[in-house]
Amino acid sequence: MSITSTAMRPRMGKIAQAVTYSGRSRSRLYQLSAEYPGLFRKDGASTLVDFDILDRILDALPPAETKPTVKATPALQGVNK
Repeated sequence: MSITSTAMRPRMGKIAQAVTYSGRSRSRLYQLSAEYPGLFRKDGASTLVDFDILDRILDALPPAETKPTVKATPALQGVNK
């Protein structure tokens, strides 16, 4: 299930809105549209992005593998005593 509620976003939007919404670039959205038929819809000359399909794509991304970082040691105070 998507973190974003469907009540918080439109059902469809223009590509620029999808870029902002998803954090993916315009060219990446075009790549995804080739992989996922129905992601883009046409209304005359306008291209719309189906946010329900985009949510499913984003939800299917694997979790990031992160490692804890080592904290930097604070600068030594009073080194020149």
